[in-house]
Amino acid sequence: MTDPLPAQLSAFVQKQGIVVDPEFSLHPSGVHSVVNCVFSAQARFEVVVLPLLKRLNDRLPDVPELTFQTFVDDVDSLGVQGYAEDILRNRQQLSGRLKVEVAREVAAFFIRHGIQTANDFRALGDEVAEQLVLVELVRDVKGIGPTLAHYLLWLMGREDHVKVDSMLVRLFARIGDWQPRLGHDGDRVRITEAICEVATQMGTTPARLDNALWQFESRRAAGTHD
Repeated sequence: MTDPLPAQLSAFVQKQGIVVDPEFSLHPSGVHSVVNCVFSAQARFEVVVLPLLKRLNDRLPDVPELTFQTFVDDVDSLGVQGYAEDILRNRQQLSGRLKVEVAREVAAFFIRHGIQTANDFRALGDEVAEQLVLVELVRDVKGIGPTLAHYLLWLMGREDHVKVDSMLVRLFARIGDWQPRLGHDGDRVRITEAICEVATQMGTTPARLDNALWQFESRRAAGTHD
């Protein structure tokens, strides 16, 4: 039996006039990709994450040459507490740890696997990259679950991945006759497959459609969209 969700999503996108953001872009550096990923967890992106990324950029510019080792050394020069307070000015936690500690650990994970930049990661084959992030990173770094792992993959250039977070789950609860569950693997896969199919129809990538849907729901949640 054909899943009706892709057709329902397609109709929703057309009815709401949802289009891909023409300014969509990825971070040049792996460091900013990791920090974006970690600090986006349970945080308001525009209010918390974007200003934090700007503060990081003032210290470590978001350029392709920025290495994970540079970030690790920079954090270590002040300690995670000092970096959280003085540089990022954010003491939010993830799984009981400061987010900057989680981000540092992700960076150290990539260093151990011979990856220093986003371009190093993009040079990996798809299967190798997915095994590294979806399996090994999730296993080795406390605080990184499947949702953040998929988000990190697309931040690092794998635009066929989707971040099924609370915003997308809330949007999909209004599409069709079901109640998706955050963190449920089956529901995550169903949402991902629907986004992938509709993205193909639209001539875009799943990550870019994901971003457009997220922006739509974010505006709605903020009361700026009917």
